[in-house]
Amino acid sequence: MKRRSALLAGALVLSSRRPWAQAPSRVALVIGNAGYTDAPLRNPVRDMREVGATLQGIGFNVSTRENLSLGPLREALRNFVLGTRTADVRLVYFAGHGFQLHGRNYLVPLASIIENETHVLERTADATELIEQLGAIGRGANIVIIDACRVHPLFAPGTRRFWAVKPGQAPASAPVGTVVAFSTRPGQVALDGDGALGVYARHLAREIKRAPQTPVEQLFKRVRAGVSAETGNRQVPWETSDLNGDLCLRPAAGGQCGP
Repeated sequence: MKRRSALLAGALVLSSRRPWAQAPSRVALVIGNAGYTDAPLRNPVRDMREVGATLQGIGFNVSTRENLSLGPLREALRNFVLGTRTADVRLVYFAGHGFQLHGRNYLVPLASIIENETHVLERTADATELIEQLGAIGRGANIVIIDACRVHPLFAPGTRRFWAVKPGQAPASAPVGTVVAFSTRPGQVALDGDGALGVYARHLAREIKRAPQTPVEQLFKRVRAGVSAETGNRQVPWETSDLNGDLCLRPAAGGQCGP
């Protein structure tokens, strides 16, 4: 099956909104999708708000978006890629539903009916392409956080399963200067959570607040340890990185990471 470039198709010109026309040094796009008709989720919007407020609190210029359908989701990702090329750090966080197909990861917008593999390509946003496009910028660093491995009825026992569409996310290869973090290991399912926040988002926000000057690879290790301990290893976050040096979310004086 030939894969179409859906995320950036026809994206030579930014939309009229241009929220990233003058990108500051640290920028973030934080998205939470919860209001799915066929598979509503409890926490992604609250997760998005908590992560967004946490990043804003340490100096990021944050755009938060919630419950996006296909067009607005693709537009938000497209504008972020095209409008933040001068930024020093670009961060994308997505909470919601996601699938994998033929080794690529897809983020599910609201109001998308997925009935076959072609629908995955036509009615979702390609997270793998997002990572590739950010990595191709060649300036600054990228952090992509995908909290999108939650249970979807498409994969419930007794339902029809498409032969190549699988739950969870596929292993990702991080381009140079990029960190990709998943809320759970490839192919596994993350917990939506029974509390006010999803377990992954809660630990992520907590560690950012606790030590924003910690190198991000160490920060994600702390998140993984916290989530794994709380869930009894039912959910174990996973990351892949290709950084040439230390990267932290709020550098200390002189631009260095702290302890």
